[in-house]
Amino acid sequence: MKTALRIASMKRVLVVGTALCIALSLGGCASQKPLYGNTTDADTRPKSEPDPKRAAEINAQLGLNYLQRGEKFVAAEKLTRALKDDPNSALVQHGNAILQDSLGQSALAQEHFRRALEIAPNDPEVLNNYGAFLCRQGQFSEGISTLERALSNPLYRTPGFAWANIGQCQRQNNQLSEAEASLRQALRLDPRQSYAWLQLASLQLEQNKPVDANVSLQRYHALEAQNPASLLLGARIEKTLGHREAQAHYELLLRGKFPDSVEALSLGGSK
Repeated sequence: MKTALRIASMKRVLVVGTALCIALSLGGCASQKPLYGNTTDADTRPKSEPDPKRAAEINAQLGLNYLQRGEKFVAAEKLTRALKDDPNSALVQHGNAILQDSLGQSALAQEHFRRALEIAPNDPEVLNNYGAFLCRQGQFSEGISTLERALSNPLYRTPGFAWANIGQCQRQNNQLSEAEASLRQALRLDPRQSYAWLQLASLQLEQNKPVDANVSLQRYHALEAQNPASLLLGARIEKTLGHREAQAHYELLLRGKFPDSVEALSLGGSK
């Protein structure tokens, strides 16, 4: 299962058009009036030098945007350039941590996370993503502690994500009742957090609550399109309920829409 990763909210306030324009020309977009007075001699006008810190911030955000779209090669190019321009930026270090985590480079990811927190020790977005990372590494106690630090920041705008990650971490640590309470808290704060609904549905099935799990899964599907994980979960729920036709329907959808997925292949038999 994915963690409740926050990328979009890490960005500084950038107008997309402006960001892309500056990214293409790190000195900025052309102004309609001269930058250095009203001189008409374009050849002798002083030229502004690109600001490395500003360039790094823009490349970091572009890299994160590419990463969110699954374009890892371009994301790596942008984030590596950002790191060269300003290694002392928390945004840049955080972006590179997320990149390395997505590439399976856990040691490098942890190094960048720690560097980001040295620069911005109370940044709730960094704390949320680092806490989730630690939980995936099996460091449950430290992971939950880090996520709780994110929640302690009164300016954290999306605490539901941290609660959802705490819930998943507790579930991985076999703290099922605590995990359910945390996921419900995440959904109280943000009922449209689809990730938490899917986690809750899976947890409820694990607790042998298939009726509740079915309700949670429907809430998830009201927010998100069907995908291999949700369809397989639906089939498992219906099987537990003894609804063979509904189970077969989910399996048919899974094989038909995502025939090469791990979930579809796990069903065995013909596609």
